[in-house]
Amino acid sequence: MLLLLLRLLTVPAPVLPASTVAESAATPPAEVAPADPAARAESRANMATIEAGPRRIRALLPAARDRAIYASCVAQRLDEAQVHVAMAREAMQKLTAPQSSPAERARARDQLAMLAQRTREVHHAAVSCIDQDDSSISATRKETLVPPGLQKRPDPTRPPPPPYPCNGSGDCMVIPEP
Repeated sequence: MLLLLLRLLTVPAPVLPASTVAESAATPPAEVAPADPAARAESRANMATIEAGPRRIRALLPAARDRAIYASCVAQRLDEAQVHVAMAREAMQKLTAPQSSPAERARARDQLAMLAQRTREVHHAAVSCIDQDDSSISATRKETLVPPGLQKRPDPTRPPPPPYPCNGSGDCMVIPEP
């Protein structure tokens, strides 16, 4: 799944017709419209979330308490979060580059938003790695006192009586009642 996510996020942008490329190349960099301040703030917030992911996940490693399966699970999530940081830095460079087109900036903002969401999911998965113990089954013993009035009733778990009477000959075995 990680490879699929990485593949989707690294797919190149669609190729534009030659006339569009020629027009955008003719525009000097000084005339490129600045990015929307709200979109820039959202991108910075997404970047902060992504960069905080590995630090937050690394803080969970001591909670694994020397259990290899927990530590391995958290380490896998940490690796994925570190890949997110690298990808987010590339997207942020595209977003802040003066020669980037509005389409490239929009794609970089979308990529940062997806990476931030996925980083949150990865952190949640890392917490789940150490929160649950599905590797063992624990049994508890519970004793219940039965009131004397109910003890005189026949036991429903007892096998049914034999279809023929047992006279004590060698054909059947008589089990005394407890």
